[in-house]
Amino acid sequence: MGTVTGQLGRNSPVTQFAAKDWDLGGEHPGVVLHDVASRPRPAGHVIVFANEKGGVGKSTLAFHTAIALCDAGKKVAVIDLDHGQATLSGALINREATCRLLKVGLPSPRYVAFSQSSAACLSQEIARIGSDCAFVLIDVAGGGSPIARRAIAMADSLVTPVSSSFADIDLLGQFDAISLRLKRLGRFSRLVGGLRKARTDARLPDLDWLVVPNRSRHTGSTNEAIISQALAKLSTKADFRLAQGLGERVAYRELFLYGLTHFDLKRIPNLGRVKATARDEISQLLADLQLPADDEEQADLFAAGMAVKEQVLAATA
Repeated sequence: MGTVTGQLGRNSPVTQFAAKDWDLGGEHPGVVLHDVASRPRPAGHVIVFANEKGGVGKSTLAFHTAIALCDAGKKVAVIDLDHGQATLSGALINREATCRLLKVGLPSPRYVAFSQSSAACLSQEIARIGSDCAFVLIDVAGGGSPIARRAIAMADSLVTPVSSSFADIDLLGQFDAISLRLKRLGRFSRLVGGLRKARTDARLPDLDWLVVPNRSRHTGSTNEAIISQALAKLSTKADFRLAQGLGERVAYRELFLYGLTHFDLKRIPNLGRVKATARDEISQLLADLQLPADDEEQADLFAAGMAVKEQVLAATA
């Protein structure tokens, strides 16, 4: 395996970088991994929502994923590492208030806004609220930090939302402005690649990295098509899978204020009508995550999104 010299040739090895090229805040990835691996491993499947670029919808995706899993009857723990904005934990606080106001019971995760900076404290907090949970969701603040790197290092699934902008995907990969040729992997891709290599070196299972184009307007614009092509090219170099995200819908924003999703409206029929497109997008996101199924019911839930995709493909064939 080689190193990167600044630009990628057709056959250049881009999944590994020289030690001096790590962008880990001065930490070697092996040190980060050792800090995490030396702690008790969460029993549940750890899903981390992370991107050093802020404002791309990490908290929104984490919230909808958590509620959909709860709706399927799963025990879920949520750790909000962005204690400054506290968007995710704030939505869950609003959810509790909505339940009290409407006098309804809605499936909800256990959650905490986490303000510490050590892997030991993070491990203890996960054990405190999620020791018996099937899934542990961690929402990471934008920007790099030691605790963000440790959350990514412990992930089973890493979800990175991006918007349809080269400014947003610059942290994943940098492209030539004229030819749109991929010049080199971005800082976040290098960080994830370094932590994945450290896991491999330690003979630990690899994480599953999912990049999610989010907040698309479904208008088929030229810009979105160009971004899609760039992400497809980048996925083979940075070794991630692409998924379908949530569209730019007023319905998501309105319900989010109350801590609700479209999965909740079946339990509150007087509040609003379930929009099938919004519900199907969430189901498709779960299907794309390819989470481990521990029973027939869960397997059926995660397969639901694939059925939606097949129907769409059949209709457009």
